[in-house]
Amino acid sequence: MLQLSRIACLLLTLAASMHPWAHATSDLGQASNQRPPNIIVLLSDDQGWGDFGFQGNTNFQTPNLDRLAADGVVCQRFYVCPVCAPTRAEFLTGRYHPRGSAMGVTQGDERLDLDEITLADRLKRHGYATGAFGKWHNGSQYPYHPNARGFDEFYGFCSGHWGDYFSPPLERNGKPVRGNGFVADDFTDHAIEFIRSHSASPFFCYVAFNPPHSPMQVPDPFMERVKSRNLQMRHEGRPAEKEDEPTTRAAIAMVENLDQNVGRLIAALDQLGLRDETIVVYFNDNGPNSFRWNAGLKGRKGSVDEGGVRSPLIVNWPGHLGSHHSLDQLCGAVDLTPTLCELAGIPIEPDPSHPLDGLSLAKKLLEPNLPAISRSLFSQWGGRIAMRQDGFLLDPDGALFDLLADPTQQTNLSLSDPKRAEAMNQEVQRWRDEVLRSAVAQRPFPVGHPERTTALLPAQDGKCQGQSVRRSDTAPNCSYFKNIRATDDMLSWDIEPMQPGRYSVWIHYAAPESAVGKEIRLKCSGREVVGKIVDAFESPVRGASNDRVPRKSESLMKEFAPLRLGTLELDTQRTLAEVSLVEALVESPSKDNSGNTSLEIQAIELRFESP
Repeated sequence: MLQLSRIACLLLTLAASMHPWAHATSDLGQASNQRPPNIIVLLSDDQGWGDFGFQGNTNFQTPNLDRLAADGVVCQRFYVCPVCAPTRAEFLTGRYHPRGSAMGVTQGDERLDLDEITLADRLKRHGYATGAFGKWHNGSQYPYHPNARGFDEFYGFCSGHWGDYFSPPLERNGKPVRGNGFVADDFTDHAIEFIRSHSASPFFCYVAFNPPHSPMQVPDPFMERVKSRNLQMRHEGRPAEKEDEPTTRAAIAMVENLDQNVGRLIAALDQLGLRDETIVVYFNDNGPNSFRWNAGLKGRKGSVDEGGVRSPLIVNWPGHLGSHHSLDQLCGAVDLTPTLCELAGIPIEPDPSHPLDGLSLAKKLLEPNLPAISRSLFSQWGGRIAMRQDGFLLDPDGALFDLLADPTQQTNLSLSDPKRAEAMNQEVQRWRDEVLRSAVAQRPFPVGHPERTTALLPAQDGKCQGQSVRRSDTAPNCSYFKNIRATDDMLSWDIEPMQPGRYSVWIHYAAPESAVGKEIRLKCSGREVVGKIVDAFESPVRGASNDRVPRKSESLMKEFAPLRLGTLELDTQRTLAEVSLVEALVESPSKDNSGNTSLEIQAIELRFESP
């Protein structure tokens, strides 16, 4: 059955190529260039469809994004996923996110299957320098790490969100570093450095900003200028959906900071004389993270309704694409890989085992007056599937809406147009059977890869059980395990060593004086290693002082110290790495009043040492 489904998908892909602007050619992007175009993709986190000045929202002052849109093409019916990681997977592969098993946002569900080919892979094979800066969110351990997914350079963090946006712990190509200032500014600095370093050859620069995702943090100048601004545009949703004005103001300030950084990137291109040789793309990863003005679109982040998955797509390429064009073509994140490859003159050969779900928009962008293509797009979250076909939406409850006439989903047409509703329902069921059920669950975390022998396993990837142990916050991303006191407090990670041999075992911990001398055990494959806490290590939590709005679900951050437990022989069998105390702790007050009267663990680390 699976093979038949793959053949059917190949036939659909071939059929799509019959359309006048859907087929990739090898010379489109190089018709007037000596070299392929540079590509910059800018992705914001939790920004809404309406969070732009050019969308008519007078609350926002976004002159750089407005200019980018005015000088390029804006796709107004562009769809992403309800949450972060699935959108990133679809953009990077041109395939619906269940095909690559990127089904969640944490505990490994955000990872993109290793047999998926990314846009960076494709561009790198054709001579592009590739760099990613910011939030990755498609896997942490090598070979899920961006350096193994086609990116030569990576600076940022791999988690779904981060607990502090001012000089937080980050990484550069797998090595821990300390950030420098506000994260969006810092990521932009590194992106500009990358562009300058590779200005003589084609480059692909992917900047994944984490604002305006919470925690709501932003430098003072941006917050000051919106504190007393008259916000004329307000949320227009259902009565139960209330707008929180402090959150709205913080989101505005964060977006305006992004706008400034977009301006800095464009200025760098101008200084290098690369503006006409560079395609710049900007879009959001899902709907807004709070109820604020969004043109009355129903829903927000986490919803498959219009407000949860609709984003403007800006595509700007001076001298090649026209300006002041607004497209109503139905399109989505799955279309970006085939579109950018065609604009770069890179062919994508059909692969029956990994069919693309996206279509190339290249010719439509170059010639906006070409007829629109009839097509369907699917959105899902938590098994709730919505289907968009041309101008219609079938929501997960079977309600049918004409989005061209009714973009705010007020009038259900399922009774007046039952044939369309039934036909779309059947398509949804086929998509559920073929695509949604193809996702692979419960994949282990790889350790000991020959290309990167050290594997960090953070708390977000683990599980805990016991009477007292719990996470530092309910959201696993960026969390750590705390209140580890009893011998039945257990932490575990599902791992798979990629080569047999001796591994050194480390934990990243915080502990009070009362824990000194206590032993920690790691069990794995019937073997165990035991180490002793020699030194107390306590540090205050950080991040809350930078919050513009009290956080609701993101853990605060703190420093942790490394402790080597010893070495362990591992084979390549999938197994659980289980961490526990050998002897229970006796609680005592902490010296720094941080509340840490027990062991805290942020991560375990396995380093392959020898066969």
